[in-house]
Amino acid sequence: MRDFDNLLEKFNNYLSSLLEYDNSPQHKVIDSIKYSLFSGGKRIRPLICLISFCEFSDESLDKILPFAAAIEMIHTYSLIHDDLPAMDDDDFRRDKPTNHKVYSEGIAILAGDGLLNMSMEILLRHIENIEDPEDLKRAMRAMKYIYNATGVNGMIGGQTIDIDRDVSDYTEDDCENMYKLKTGALIKASVVVGGIVAGLDPDNITKLAKFGEYIGIAYQFEDDLLDEEKDPDSGEINMLLFKDKEDLQNEIIDLTNGAYEALDGLELKEDALKSFAAKLVNRSR
Repeated sequence: MRDFDNLLEKFNNYLSSLLEYDNSPQHKVIDSIKYSLFSGGKRIRPLICLISFCEFSDESLDKILPFAAAIEMIHTYSLIHDDLPAMDDDDFRRDKPTNHKVYSEGIAILAGDGLLNMSMEILLRHIENIEDPEDLKRAMRAMKYIYNATGVNGMIGGQTIDIDRDVSDYTEDDCENMYKLKTGALIKASVVVGGIVAGLDPDNITKLAKFGEYIGIAYQFEDDLLDEEKDPDSGEINMLLFKDKEDLQNEIIDLTNGAYEALDGLELKEDALKSFAAKLVNRSR
């Protein structure tokens, strides 16, 4: 299970199978969706969802792949919309022109909307075929968790904070709260959903949620270190506006250790969650 590349290949094959359309009259928006969905993303959120499931279950990945795919679709829609002129107004992502620069703003908006809708279709289709009552309850809880984490109480709420004020108006608390919602909420949900579908009890889900919360924030702090190295004068919000580099690195270490401690008492099949988390929070070193 530590073979993350093998897990990634299985996920990508599954995701590709969901977007097989023949001569669709809506081909332009589908092309736009594929452009962003297969643009070289690291698949961090679906991978940590799959890893979390595998840490607690020996059952087939078929039980969790629809959730991982939905999570990646939601993440991708958020990136398409974030890049729009009305939001962050970015021309490039992952060294490629952003979606609206290739397909127009209108098509990019529809592609994002389409991905969000598609994420629900995939999960509802999966849930419709679940026969075991307990599995059905878990699947419904997992779906609810995803959409709560990505709505106004999570990812959308974080983006609202991000666009609602100038960088000069931010406090350190504002910055961290925005990170918890905009980035951390979906990473946390990705971890938790794997545990829910695997059948963890509520007490252990709470531990897993704490792990996901700490890793989500640490991941964004690590991004801040990397962004500062690439473009120290970007003018964008960054925790390094409030902390020096050494303090931020130490906070990442503290958050990572806190995440590992949150897993104490959980019966992990391997330490794959810790191993994958370590990769996420050590990218600048």
